[in-house]
Amino acid sequence: MFEESEGFEKVIKPAATSKRPDGINFTKETVVGIALPPTNKPPKLSISKVFVQDSVLTVRYIRLADTTLTNHPQSFTSQPLLLFSIPKHNFLKTKLIENGKVVQILKKPEDD
Repeated sequence: MFEESEGFEKVIKPAATSKRPDGINFTKETVVGIALPPTNKPPKLSISKVFVQDSVLTVRYIRLADTTLTNHPQSFTSQPLLLFSIPKHNFLKTKLIENGKVVQILKKPEDD
């Protein structure tokens, strides 16, 4: 979870491309990123459902093996990443659910 641009820019490095990505307005948005371990057979990732209930942000996503890469892996490794922004809200926890199974529950760090 990224709520400020400094943390986001330290972790997420934009790829070299001719297109300029849209900027994120961190005063109105929170960015959620799901990163998987590097692999030469990256899966296909897609969001299934995102909702808030009782101050818990739940992100359901689908991870499917890319069958074209199963038989012919890439000659290099890449790190699969799913990144999206949502309207800013005060979440106490974030629950990540992959293919129907809870994979991680993150608690919001306490402010000092």
